[in-house]
Amino acid sequence: MTYNIGGGRKDFGSALSGVIEVVEAHSPHILAIQEATEFIDADGECKSVSSDIATAGGFGKHYHFGPTLSLREHMHVRKALFVHGIFSDWLDWRQGNAVFSRWGFVRLGDPSKTGVPRNVPIHRAPLYEGNRDTDPRYALLARINRAPVFPFVVGVHWTTLVGERERAGDPRSLPGRAEEAQILRFRQARRLLDLLRTHVLKTGKVVFLLGDFNAVDSEPCISLVLEREGGFVHLKPSEAQNGTHPKAAEPIDHIFVYPADRLVGYQCSVVHSPPIVKQASDHLPVVADIVISCP
Repeated sequence: MTYNIGGGRKDFGSALSGVIEVVEAHSPHILAIQEATEFIDADGECKSVSSDIATAGGFGKHYHFGPTLSLREHMHVRKALFVHGIFSDWLDWRQGNAVFSRWGFVRLGDPSKTGVPRNVPIHRAPLYEGNRDTDPRYALLARINRAPVFPFVVGVHWTTLVGERERAGDPRSLPGRAEEAQILRFRQARRLLDLLRTHVLKTGKVVFLLGDFNAVDSEPCISLVLEREGGFVHLKPSEAQNGTHPKAAEPIDHIFVYPADRLVGYQCSVVHSPPIVKQASDHLPVVADIVISCP
């Protein structure tokens, strides 16, 4: 399952209780979360969305949070939440990606030993300006303790720019933003292949790539880079194409598998039930049952 939970906070337009209910209803073996958050209050206590999901979802301690943005490192007065955090005496606040596994994790290079996922930057703006245009973007790279395959899991959340999806005539719509955003996502896809090519793709390792790509499947970052150049197989939802976000008519949250010759079969769907799913976050999760051949 991949799920952008919008911070898991009501003031972000999402609700952690609803997110947890959705995760519990589908009980995935592997879960990738985007926009997971945590903060440290004035007493030094950490409040973690990832920890809450792991506990409620039955993952125990088999999860890893990879921060991409933090109050301590990126403080900017134009980000309202950072200002709120300062005057709420937060010692820090962080947002990022998280990965969960019912089987735990092994080392990326040696699956015979227990390991931890790695958080790898794939996009950094020269200067953080307190908006999504300059948000850093990372790939959270894990390897699952599931013999004999020991698949890699890569969770991502790629760039979207302010004003790229507003309809013509909307005062928030900005000319050229869609093209600019597509170029950024194209570059992020290329950097992801650069990260994986030598040690993962060329050696034929199984990879589950999932997350919020902020791109429909016909966009070049997916159709040209991931599928044609990278050889990833896009798992298409079985139902008619429904968007996973209110501003996108087609899914922008996806699951991919590599290599194609190890994929025996799958069933993929965009989650529309239970009813709480549309109240939990502004994104709908995507789930897939995947059958992989053993080496």
